[in-house]
Amino acid sequence: QMEDAMQLVQTTSSAVAKYKDLSAATADGYVPITDTRYPVVHYLKLSYMQGKYVLDPNHVQSLVYAFTPYGPVLVAAMYLMPSVGDKGPMPGGCLTQWHAHTNLCTGGPAGTISGFSTDGVCPSGENPLLTPEMLHVWQVPVPGGPLTMDPTDQQVVEAAIMAQQDGQAPVTPGAQVPAVTGSFG
Repeated sequence: QMEDAMQLVQTTSSAVAKYKDLSAATADGYVPITDTRYPVVHYLKLSYMQGKYVLDPNHVQSLVYAFTPYGPVLVAAMYLMPSVGDKGPMPGGCLTQWHAHTNLCTGGPAGTISGFSTDGVCPSGENPLLTPEMLHVWQVPVPGGPLTMDPTDQQVVEAAIMAQQDGQAPVTPGAQVPAVTGSFG
């Protein structure tokens, strides 16, 4: 199972490397589905939401970007099942855990996912949203590893900045990323 999980991480990372630059993703048809004012934004390619593309690294349904002061960073590739209720395959056993969200709201100003419901109730003018199962393959070093379910936005942005500091993620031209200071031991 460990080998299968690591194979999934490696093949996914290789396949989405071309989207390290957000403009490449948007040019290929990925559109934001969460509020673009958030520090972490999910982009979806609707044409990939088909049963024939389940867990296919060449047809990743969603890409997740963190927006740091130094530019956007591809932080995750996210596989989505085609429909609510479909169970995702687990080639890596418990290392490849799928999950769904039952507490999201949609219908904000741009018709995107606008936030979380409180006790199943969304703000006026918005509707609850149930998502299909999803599996993240993190492209930055988040706590829990590359297949963890849901690190916080703060953890994701911090990992994105670390990737920029290490030269593993792009930096907006003219932006100066501070050097890593301190020691880890």
